[in-house]
Amino acid sequence: MQARQEPTYSWCAEYGKTEGKFAAAVADAYGLSPHPWQRRLLDDWLALDGDGKLLNKLCVLPVPRQNGKTGVCDPRETWGLIQRGEWILHTAQEYQTAKKAFDRLRVKFGECKNDPHAKYPELNRLVDRYTTSANQMVLDLTNGAHIEFRTRGSSGDMGRGGTFDLVVVDEAQCYTEAQDSALSPLNSAAPSGSPQTILMGTVPEPGSYKGAKFYAIRKRLHDEPYVGACIHEWGASEIGNVEDVSRWYEFNPSLGFQLLESALYKDVMTMAPDTFAREHLGWWSPTAGLPTMALDGGKWEGLSTDNPPSDGKTAYGVRFAPDGSEVCLCAALKHEGGVHVEVVRRENTSAGLTWLADFISERHGSACCCVIDGKSGVQALVDRLERMPKGYLHVASAQDAVAAAATLLDCVNEKTLTWYAPQEDLRDSAVTSIRRNIGNNGSWGFGGENPTPITAASLAVWGAMTARRDPRRKGIVG
Repeated sequence: MQARQEPTYSWCAEYGKTEGKFAAAVADAYGLSPHPWQRRLLDDWLALDGDGKLLNKLCVLPVPRQNGKTGVCDPRETWGLIQRGEWILHTAQEYQTAKKAFDRLRVKFGECKNDPHAKYPELNRLVDRYTTSANQMVLDLTNGAHIEFRTRGSSGDMGRGGTFDLVVVDEAQCYTEAQDSALSPLNSAAPSGSPQTILMGTVPEPGSYKGAKFYAIRKRLHDEPYVGACIHEWGASEIGNVEDVSRWYEFNPSLGFQLLESALYKDVMTMAPDTFAREHLGWWSPTAGLPTMALDGGKWEGLSTDNPPSDGKTAYGVRFAPDGSEVCLCAALKHEGGVHVEVVRRENTSAGLTWLADFISERHGSACCCVIDGKSGVQALVDRLERMPKGYLHVASAQDAVAAAATLLDCVNEKTLTWYAPQEDLRDSAVTSIRRNIGNNGSWGFGGENPTPITAASLAVWGAMTARRDPRRKGIVG
């Protein structure tokens, strides 16, 4: 049975010239011969316009797993290095993915400059130097070409300040809006005058905010394709019969080459049908790339007030961002009608923690508790608050964070919560945050691009609703 080499959906404007066949010939010569479908992509990716510039500034490749995205990307990068003299940035979400791509290139160019054991001496003679560090691997050539392999991680700042001709986004199903904001401008002033960005990935998991950018770009190229962008996709329109082997060959262009039928047999026996369809048939579920929102934005908007209550039991919530870059302090007031929440202060941790420690310490006599959460910064803050009354400080566990999120959601759904209307930062955090899975039992917390304020708010609300300590009561010393 022959795997389908034509995409199930594609778009590329017409062109008369391409460097793709030359790139494929180079790949043939250096041990990575492209399959027929990969040769077609190379033609489109390296198509030239009337001025001799690259026609497609954006190239998008959604294809099921293990079909050999590298088999088309590696020849593109190699051609860009040795013939076009490009500056290239190759990014992946995971370190091992970036390293594998770097290692494949290094096999061709040799382990070092003047490598006596280089497989291809003519390529090794082009090597100027290698530079490697914890999350970055670099090759510079004597013709001025340069390629970097980096991980994206969770940072939106990676890559800022660099200038490249080609930016490759591997594992695009994990590509976030913040990462795109950092990477997209990097080839706006491409030294070659021919910028290009390549996005390669599989179908995102349902409900994952990380897949939202890939989803949006793919949808645009389905709905409104435009000159300057191309897309090549293999994917089923429905789950269908996942045990139908003919469908495997329909949606996996490399099946029968390096992709093994036996491997898909194994997976179809162990995976749920929808999972197999997503991973191996390129099926985009209705929620692929669409995150599950943590809160109903309309309900949250309807709970705003510019006349907050002034009497009740007060609690504070402190949330440090996962990377320790910022901290947010919120206050919650539990009163007869429900609970009110506000942001007190949100600050970059480079400003220190003295202001936060002083604020919390000065209010131990009037507030019932202060709930603190975050992997980075928590201990440093607690160390500054050693003499606080018993029960006032509470470092949240993972279970507590889950309970806090659920408590806030209940209050929103039951309309027993209000928030201070002028605080746009809190509003934005509440209406844009998505559910971030915690563990494997359906538990969740707040995630997304701006979850810190709403997480701090949930900790404060949970503290106000559950704390037994109340300094207002007679006999309580605080």
